[in-house]
Amino acid sequence: MKTGKTVTELAIEIQRQAKAKRDFVADTASLSFVADFEAPSIEGPQAPVPEVSLRLGNKARIPLNDIAHDQIAEHVKIPRPYYDRMRREAPHLLADNVDHWFHKNPVKRLVRTLDGRGRAFLSDKFPTDLDNIDFAEAFLPVLAKRKLNVMSCDITEKKLYLKAVDEQLYRDVPVGYKMGDGSHKLFDTCAPALILSNSEVGFGRLVVETGVYTGGCTNLALFAKGGMKRTHVGARHEITEGVDVEVLSEKTKRKTFEALLSQVADVIEAAFDEKVITRRLEAIEVAAGRKITAKVDDVLELTAKNYGLNDGEKESVLKHLIEGASLSQYGLHAAITRSAQDNASYDRATELEYLGGRILELPKTDWARLAEAA
Repeated sequence: MKTGKTVTELAIEIQRQAKAKRDFVADTASLSFVADFEAPSIEGPQAPVPEVSLRLGNKARIPLNDIAHDQIAEHVKIPRPYYDRMRREAPHLLADNVDHWFHKNPVKRLVRTLDGRGRAFLSDKFPTDLDNIDFAEAFLPVLAKRKLNVMSCDITEKKLYLKAVDEQLYRDVPVGYKMGDGSHKLFDTCAPALILSNSEVGFGRLVVETGVYTGGCTNLALFAKGGMKRTHVGARHEITEGVDVEVLSEKTKRKTFEALLSQVADVIEAAFDEKVITRRLEAIEVAAGRKITAKVDDVLELTAKNYGLNDGEKESVLKHLIEGASLSQYGLHAAITRSAQDNASYDRATELEYLGGRILELPKTDWARLAEAA
């Protein structure tokens, strides 16, 4: 799997961000878009993007990241391609457009900032009762108590991730035969795994899901079934002094944690249940026996089309499929999860690990259509 930070590095960064972030709730009638610079003279993809900032009332301008721009474009219903074009070529026009809709249809919004930069533009119902520091304080002890090894973790602009494996439950699973005389059976060493993730900026929910870690190629396949999700929707925030968000009481947070910990404990218990582990490892063995029957290039082309792989990702999957020398459902899943390690984005790498799990769980008829490039 793709590695990010160490647990210590992650903890330090979570604590740093907890101190460096600020939240505001404001009516959009009190907000304004400000184009700080004229459009650049250089045109084309290499041209610098002019800074367009958000001003909250009479406060200083807040520069915005791409996530916040995405959410503002969606809020004011400006198609993102046109929004981006105005941002690049006519920032003052973009500011006029956004301001018009902010003031014509005023509504309260939550603006989240980090290091003085706007990172999210969300509904004022979006709760802050489970931010990343709360998440880590609640769930890292759960993993430690279970003696799970955190193999990978990171914090991106979108999410916080924790990926852990129970190394006490490694098992050898037959996944094919050695090339040549074909009489030597090959095994992969597998163990049950967990992923916990959280988003402070509106990308999904608290997620606890399960997977399988394969030690032979250090891959992780994640499964969307059998986990839990907590949608980030809660009571509306109150405005204090115009824009600052009221913080939830410690008593409220404690009750939230107790309920969540109970749910997470149930998911973890189920993930490491003997019957669940056996069923998933049997599925891996079955997948190893389901062969690719069409041309590999055709199968990869159909996989890329069906599951949204770009050209670079498709080439990486093809490379690892050939190197793995297992032209099967198991081999395709392994090639996809191995390609995750090549991806520069931790967010995208995690999506590829989920895709590997989807491939592994394909029913026989769905796999046959993919294997035959039908």
